Amino acid sequence: MKNNVLKKIFPFFIIAVIVQLGVIAFILCRSSSIKREAEKSNRIASFKCEMRDPYNPFKGRYVELTLSETDKEFSELDIQSREVKEITRPTPIVFCLLKKDVSGNFRISGLRANEPDEDTLFVRARMKWFYGDSVTLSFPFNEYYMQENYAREVDSLGSSFYDLEPRIEVYIDNHGNCIQKALYVNGSETIEDYIKSLLSQRQL
Repeated sequence: MKNNVLKKIFPFFIIAVIVQLGVIAFILCRSSSIKREAEKSNRIASFKCEMRDPYNPFKGRYVELTLSETDKEFSELDIQSREVKEITRPTPIVFCLLKKDVSGNFRISGLRANEPDEDTLFVRARMKWFYGDSVTLSFPFNEYYMQENYAREVDSLGSSFYDLEPRIEVYIDNHGNCIQKALYVNGSETIEDYIKSLLSQRQL
């Protein structure tokens, strides 16, 4: 009886494994494609950010980033940006036009309801809500995964983390899809190298 049940379940188990492997392969191929396209057309941008370190029982510990561009005033953006107020899609995807500032980081200069042409540097975001002249955006690269002990160290930095002038750098393809490149502090030092150095100094 038990063997018959196992025989019936086994094919479904194999199918589930194949599906999971297919999803992983798709994600890896998509990430590789975005990176390759971004490097080819020099579509790499960095954003100032802050952090908090939540814990998710399913995802584990990671650094959640709040980008400086999350909350925008329409008065800061170009006049065409107001068109996004008319979006009625259930999941309002908007296209954020990017412009480099004097610090070398990028800021949102405008919002569009429809995808811009490929000559324009932009990223996709979700419009969480807007009220009056303000809009709050959600970006697909605000969760930065690290090994758990490193993430705990970042959390222990507290408000001093912002003194390190953190910035998240991302690869962007021609359609505004993006993946993380690295989280940098103190200019060009990755957060992993910074934490590693911090831990090494404690052991001296």
